[in-house]
Amino acid sequence: MTQPQTNLSLAEVARRLDRAGVLWAVFAGAAATAYGATRPLTDVDILVPAAEADRVAPLFPEAQVERREDGSVRGLQFPGFDILAGLSLMDLDASMAERLTRREIASVRVPVIPPEDNILLKAVFGRGPEVGKHDWEDVEAMMTHLPALDWEYLRWRAGICGPPERMQSLLERLEALQRQLKNLG
Repeated sequence: MTQPQTNLSLAEVARRLDRAGVLWAVFAGAAATAYGATRPLTDVDILVPAAEADRVAPLFPEAQVERREDGSVRGLQFPGFDILAGLSLMDLDASMAERLTRREIASVRVPVIPPEDNILLKAVFGRGPEVGKHDWEDVEAMMTHLPALDWEYLRWRAGICGPPERMQSLLERLEALQRQLKNLG
């Protein structure tokens, strides 16, 4: 895995967030690499609780700030990093926080969202190479490399993330992929 080209290092981003006492975790593609995806790391996406957004923004004066309609901070962007304050379908809540793990990414040990949350996010996004993304590729890689998933937690999270019909369809697709991977192994 290569370290993304950035003005700030992941170590410096982690230091600033940790020093401020902010709850945070890596998610999306960088988390997928922590859970078994082998494609090159191009950037690091970081999730913070939506309630922490206005406290996080001053920690990164070099960042471009994206705001919500109400003026609150939605996210920060700077070379190699996106820091998002909550996502439209999930926030870094207490259930996720108690399941965070620490993994090495770009030679830095960082908190990473639970694999079930990352798999669900990537499945919901569902973007492919035609838009420069690898969501289902990452889902498959994570499910291939992880010894077991907490399906009860995954189903619970899906139940609060979106329309029941859509979430049920995604869960069925994930379960079919799990069966396929077991048959190959």
